[in-house]
Amino acid sequence: MSRCMVRLAAAAALSVLAACGVPDTEYFGVVPEVKDPRHLRWCNSGEPEALDPSAASSTTSVKLVYALFDGLTSYDKDGMARPSLATSWDISPDLRRFTFHLHDKARWSNGRPLDAYDVAYHVERILHPLTASVNADGLVWMKNADGYGANRVRKVLRDTAGLRAGDVVEIVGVSGKTLEEYTQGGAVVPDTNHRRSHRPLGLRDLGAAAKDAYGWVPPAIDVTVIELSGGPVSPASPASDGGQTWAYVHWNTGDGLYGWVPLAELDVEPNADVLYRVKPVARNRVPGLDLAPEELATAAKADRPTFEVRGKDLLMLPEVLGIRIPDRYTVVLETADPTPYVVQVSNQRSLRPTPREVVSRWPRRWTDVEHIVTSGPMHLAAWKQRNYIELVRSPTYWDQAGVKLDRLTAFSMDDQAAATNYYFSGGCDALTGNNVPSSYLPVLSGEKRGGKRYRDYIKQPYLGIYFATINTKVHTNRHLRRALSYAVDRRNIAKFSHGGEQPTAQYTPGPAIATLSDEDLALCGVTRDTPGVAMIMVKGELCYVPPPGLDYDPDKARAELALARQELGSKFPSKITYKFNTGVELHKLIAEYLQQQWSRNLGLTVELESQEWKTFLVDTRAGNYDIGRMGWIGNFPDAEAEFDVIFLCGNPNNRPQWCNQDFQRAWAETQLVLDRKQRLAKLYQAEKIMIEDAPVIPLYVYTQKHLQKPYVRDLAINFVDQPPLWEAWLDPDWQRTEGR
Repeated sequence: MSRCMVRLAAAAALSVLAACGVPDTEYFGVVPEVKDPRHLRWCNSGEPEALDPSAASSTTSVKLVYALFDGLTSYDKDGMARPSLATSWDISPDLRRFTFHLHDKARWSNGRPLDAYDVAYHVERILHPLTASVNADGLVWMKNADGYGANRVRKVLRDTAGLRAGDVVEIVGVSGKTLEEYTQGGAVVPDTNHRRSHRPLGLRDLGAAAKDAYGWVPPAIDVTVIELSGGPVSPASPASDGGQTWAYVHWNTGDGLYGWVPLAELDVEPNADVLYRVKPVARNRVPGLDLAPEELATAAKADRPTFEVRGKDLLMLPEVLGIRIPDRYTVVLETADPTPYVVQVSNQRSLRPTPREVVSRWPRRWTDVEHIVTSGPMHLAAWKQRNYIELVRSPTYWDQAGVKLDRLTAFSMDDQAAATNYYFSGGCDALTGNNVPSSYLPVLSGEKRGGKRYRDYIKQPYLGIYFATINTKVHTNRHLRRALSYAVDRRNIAKFSHGGEQPTAQYTPGPAIATLSDEDLALCGVTRDTPGVAMIMVKGELCYVPPPGLDYDPDKARAELALARQELGSKFPSKITYKFNTGVELHKLIAEYLQQQWSRNLGLTVELESQEWKTFLVDTRAGNYDIGRMGWIGNFPDAEAEFDVIFLCGNPNNRPQWCNQDFQRAWAETQLVLDRKQRLAKLYQAEKIMIEDAPVIPLYVYTQKHLQKPYVRDLAINFVDQPPLWEAWLDPDWQRTEGR
């Protein structure tokens, strides 16, 4: 039986299952003897695109990243934030300052203590334009995060031209032109942070001697200043050399190289005399500045004068951001506007510190096995590309008692059938969520076994939305996009997915309103016959019912299509290409279904294109697609922080490349509101603008489908699918404890 199952072909999994015979057992496949209770063999859903917290964004990567790197908080078994590096925190009444108090027990795997300066370095790294991190949106709430990421915000170095030393300004023009005028034709704005040296420049660790440099910049070569020692977010200047100021710089060579150098050695400023037009940042964005409620309401709209300043008087430093380090074990985060969810997002990649000394030497290869330095409960021992990743217990992790595993082997299996068959044969102890082919689900759920579900098959709610993303740079006509949404009957998807997904044209996910408790119905202000879904954000306190989407309506679809043809004329597309990633059976089935719907209901020619997962991620992020399959999974139930934020102009996860000024203005209004219910009412209006302009076509709310052997313990299944992997273990006496 098991040999037959192992040979199952992915394309015909269910038919072969039937040929082999559905096993009439309580559990699906082999239940091997537990030989090592501290070794979990886990079938991941593909090859991680990265293990760097600044670069990892997919479900194949982030669970491993969270095992490797500690954060201010971490995920508990219920998927909520719990203390980790930070033992406690204080929140200001206006929800604009969050002070995290760190313990002093954390260590990097190289033995160095982990402190607040590591947190600040990671924030700087995530947001800096040289990093171009896909996770920068995790800090969008921080003061001046957007201007820093766009390389437009600066600190004034000395009193000049009506400005005072320490003022924070944003660049709005250069050499007598606006930025838009200057950059027409591809011109690059001169960078005030560029420096050179007349002699070779030795890149090293802070305070190290030149003989210990790990890289040498030739004379007269530009480097970019990132940070200066001794600032409000930077480590102190080393006392051993008289306390002189050091500069942390980047040299654009090969994969890049970072390092510290004495500031005095940077004796050439190539853009010192360039004239920049600047204006002070809005008062709500000034780091360290408290505002009364009435001041906050007008701060963003107040007129700000412009000044002409020379490049030598401006420098972009991390101290322009809303982060302060008052001592080695305190981190203060500041938001431009009231932000109620900062603690809830403090467990995410943007606040998982990375080790400066290693990233500096190998910016793109520092997570290679031979280089990596970690801070989490697990450490990387092996990474065999397209095969497996092996993590081992980290001996330097501060909470050894909380680590139940000595070893985690994560198989990089991007084919669902192969992963499920490997589980069936006993090759892995558990599958990551939603790594089971749709064609297996009728058997696993008991639909094909007289209602008898396999006991190791688990289905749970999931905080995620599955949608088609439309490249709005390609499909600029909103009527065409709306037609595509109206043309899809979402109700049929669950019939062939067999996963119990909730069809919806709404964007923000949640359970079907019809399934809510009476208490939740009252909280949401709806009745049980209200169509659609709702998100319970805080149990008993806060509910969000998203605006209705452009649900199935063939007449409206044809009417919108007619408008699109009229407006586009000869530019109306002769065909549409839908792109999806391979290895997941349901993606292909949905692609074929959308092809059929758009062809039958709109008469459009639709071609399908499939790609390997990592290539698909790169292409969709770069805009190299027409329409594509996508999903978005929340880290906690918050419509604003986790779902709508990706539609802001310039957000790195804005795959539709949609930039709508009405949405931007509505979002900005949302940010000024302190009361959470009123804030959600404003958010509703912003999301309504988005959903009616149709940059995405929501299809359904996910469910989670898991397989776990009966001896697996504490491999948590929670609504955000973020298990603390290191807390799992295998029970050799599982048959006794199961009551068998």
